[in-house]
Amino acid sequence: MQQIRDIKPTKLLIMEGMLMSLALVLPFSEALVSIITVLIFVFSWLIISPNEKFNLFRKNPLPVFPSGIFLLYLIWAIGTHHPANAIDEIRRNVFWFLIPAAVAYLPISREQLNRILYALVLGVVISSLVAFVRWNFRESIGITDIRDATLNPHIAHSLLVNFALFFLFQQIFRYRANNWYARQILRLAGVLFLLFFNFWLHSLLGLLTLFAALILLPFSTYREIPVRLRKYVWSGAVVLIIIPMAPIGRELYRQFHTSMPAPNQVAQFTLNGNRYQNDFSKTLRENGHFIYLNICLPELQKEWNHRSSLKFSGLDANGFPVKSTLIRYLTSKGLTKDSAGVSHLTNKDIQSVNEGFANYRYVPGRMDLSARIYQTIWELDAFRSNGNPNNKSLVQRWAYTRAALSIIAEHPFVGVGTGNEKAAFNETLMRQTPKLRPANFSHAHNQYLNYLVTFGIPGFAILLFLLIYPPFRVGKLSVITIFFLLTIGIANLGDDNLQTHTIRTFFVLFYSLLVFGPPLNTKESTGSFVLNNEHQ
Repeated sequence: MQQIRDIKPTKLLIMEGMLMSLALVLPFSEALVSIITVLIFVFSWLIISPNEKFNLFRKNPLPVFPSGIFLLYLIWAIGTHHPANAIDEIRRNVFWFLIPAAVAYLPISREQLNRILYALVLGVVISSLVAFVRWNFRESIGITDIRDATLNPHIAHSLLVNFALFFLFQQIFRYRANNWYARQILRLAGVLFLLFFNFWLHSLLGLLTLFAALILLPFSTYREIPVRLRKYVWSGAVVLIIIPMAPIGRELYRQFHTSMPAPNQVAQFTLNGNRYQNDFSKTLRENGHFIYLNICLPELQKEWNHRSSLKFSGLDANGFPVKSTLIRYLTSKGLTKDSAGVSHLTNKDIQSVNEGFANYRYVPGRMDLSARIYQTIWELDAFRSNGNPNNKSLVQRWAYTRAALSIIAEHPFVGVGTGNEKAAFNETLMRQTPKLRPANFSHAHNQYLNYLVTFGIPGFAILLFLLIYPPFRVGKLSVITIFFLLTIGIANLGDDNLQTHTIRTFFVLFYSLLVFGPPLNTKESTGSFVLNNEHQ
């Protein structure tokens, strides 16, 4: 086995510090992530010379396989119709090259890798605490959605939380025989805090990814589970399947357990003797109450204009008619849409309507995970009722998926090429979903579909080979590595996570460190990337 020349401990210590710094700032700043990554790349050539890296590459090229993805972006940029977009894509995906080229073949110990992982945990915990502070000062910052409290996009942050949470949980059991009670208490506190934070953040994709990864993990590590514990593991997997179903089922029942009443069962006049408008053909609801029943517009307008400086005929803070927002808000509270209903609203309710909240459960401070689930259910019900896909996250994602499948069918062999994706999606969405406003146009929120759109089926197969072959060739992987791969693999079904700077860097960095680094599930504590294991 070829050996790396002796490296000065000072240089290795500096590199370890730089890798820890990169892991620490991942949840905070894209600019710092970029700067530190470039510094790591430059410094790596001072540790291992180009000639040595080339010789190591000839012996075992696996650690630089991910760099091939950057080459795909370069090759598929040839003949692009949108050079500016292509250059931007290449610039953003250069990290596929920089990180593997920097960390490949670096000597590293298991203790050093653990310290890098703990640096990530520390960054995730601190940035999550910052999110709490930002939410408490949301009015001065201008935040109305709890998912905007994180410094990174909420889905990206939730994936970092999932990984940090699992790592800490695993560390608790790894050191259970030690007498470091203070450290164990800190680890347990970290697990409980991150678990609470994940539910507090209301990232449905993040939570579903966590549950799915934990359910699939026993199947991926079946032989590692002691026989006496397997029944408990399978029982836990069943519980994890049931947990998400309970709040979903509760919200579905809450929304749809009532049926449209007969005309003779609905009041015809307000308390003031004015006639209600009742439309029995529209079944859209708020919290199980029918929106288009018990409406008296003259009374609504008079009472609202008396209570609010924002006119009834105007627009709320989100640009929607005040009239529509008010009717939905009153319905959500089970009130009639007349002067009596408005009189039951508090000043805080009036302010919430002005700010564009159409349901009292959406108001900051009241919005919880069950309300987030309900919001998704309502969007689907609204689309079924009126066919309008705008500002409905899940419905819009379906439109993007349809567009992606159409583009793939039209360009199956070479895709549309680097830089042409946006134009292809815009053209297809305009044709397929004319009701969708251009401001809501986007690409597929599915990483695999986006790669198929860009590279076509052959290019996508090459990309999968570059990422999937090395772990299989390496052989036995640690549990944390398998969880890491499962988490990103599952999350990419629900969003294009590798298009974001944070998750792209996170994935490439820890893919290189975990897949090719020292084994974490053995007693062996030192070694070097890839050279630890026989792959020949």
